[in-house]
Amino acid sequence: MNLVEQRVVDFVAATASKEPTPGGGAIAALTAATGAALAEMVANLTFSKKGYEDVQSEMKDLQVKAESIRNRMLELSQADADVFNIFMNALGLPKNTDEEKSKRTAAIQQAYKDAAMVPFEIGELAYQIFDLAALASKKGNQNLITDGIIAAINARAAVKAAFLNVRINLSGIKDEAFVADITTKMKAIETGLDDKEAAIIALYV
Repeated sequence: MNLVEQRVVDFVAATASKEPTPGGGAIAALTAATGAALAEMVANLTFSKKGYEDVQSEMKDLQVKAESIRNRMLELSQADADVFNIFMNALGLPKNTDEEKSKRTAAIQQAYKDAAMVPFEIGELAYQIFDLAALASKKGNQNLITDGIIAAINARAAVKAAFLNVRINLSGIKDEAFVADITTKMKAIETGLDDKEAAIIALYV
């Protein structure tokens, strides 16, 4: 069964089990999905509310973007489990001849890259939730301001968790240019991460 089609109680139990998936990457994606969902909820509960007539178009844009991120994160939660299985299959390839060894090495290296790119997309996309959370918190239904702020908190957690998974996979990749490129992109995102979260939290606290 697809991970995200499970009941919450079963998904959490599967995470706690002896099985390696779902793991940190899937949890990062789910954390981001709930962050996007909270921002989306604020938008949905701002529509047609008295006193918020001037922000209806912004809330609609927020709702559409948040829904898109939420849905993609659910796909990425499953993708993270899938790439792990591909990596394990690569490790199990035969290595009796030089040709087999070469094919196995190539398969493992590609699997490492795929396993790095899925959480990288999770982190990169989760970072976009900050702008949605800020808009929700500043201009959305103020009865739900804490929900907008929690969306930002979840976004930060998702980025950090996802990029940890990226780094552990980068450690096995021999392509130095690939590693350098992804590392540079992650550092650019992480530079403003804490400040973005703090600025949104400060809207209420």
